[in-house]
Amino acid sequence: MTLDVDDAHPALTDPVVAGITRLSAADTVRARLELAMELELMATGERLPTEPAIAEALDVSVATVRRALQSMADEGLVVRRRGRAGGTFVARSGPAVTPDRPSTTFRADTAEVHRLIDLRALAEDALSAAAAHAATDDELEALAAIVAEAASSPDWTSYHNADQRFHESVAAASHLDWAMDSYCDVLHRLYRYFIPYPISYLHQVNLEHTQLVDALRNHDSRLAAEISRNHVLTLHKTMFVGLRQPHEATG
Repeated sequence: MTLDVDDAHPALTDPVVAGITRLSAADTVRARLELAMELELMATGERLPTEPAIAEALDVSVATVRRALQSMADEGLVVRRRGRAGGTFVARSGPAVTPDRPSTTFRADTAEVHRLIDLRALAEDALSAAAAHAATDDELEALAAIVAEAASSPDWTSYHNADQRFHESVAAASHLDWAMDSYCDVLHRLYRYFIPYPISYLHQVNLEHTQLVDALRNHDSRLAAEISRNHVLTLHKTMFVGLRQPHEATG
């Protein structure tokens, strides 16, 4: 299977991200949605966000999302309805793991995902500590505004956009410009593996963002570093690589 280069974000074409480059752009979208369904993070009957919203959150074209959703509809994974009450809905959630599914490729990248989590934790520890001393009042206000935006996000697509801007803004507030490229590279590589989560769970995660902003306002570098480090390290348990796999459910 070859990569659909025209529709792919540059991070998807990097050979270091081995698993993702084994998938086309449309199958990468499928993998992320399928994993959320298999892990029951998306419920049967749940309405998916609009195609443009999914495309923006997953950094692909609307045409790529449309191809992915149509192929999922052809296999009965989602149902597409027309009209004012229409949209795309999850047809079923829970175990549907087979060797030929795009989600299986994502599962095979467990070691790479854990490596990226550790690299990100190290970087955010240092950058948050620096931001506690270097962040300006305007930067702190901007961070607080992003936290408020995330708190009011209605679904995972809008939350993901706010989450990315928050973490990039914290890093920028460190004023360690020499570290930004390497940090953003790791962050974006890891974001390639993020899958949809219930918005209620994401709103809980956002409370940690509030705690971080408070620590930055108080110039508490130790606490800021601790909050950021733990916020990222918990991904070892809460990303798909740490959640119970469907075939383990009865184990």
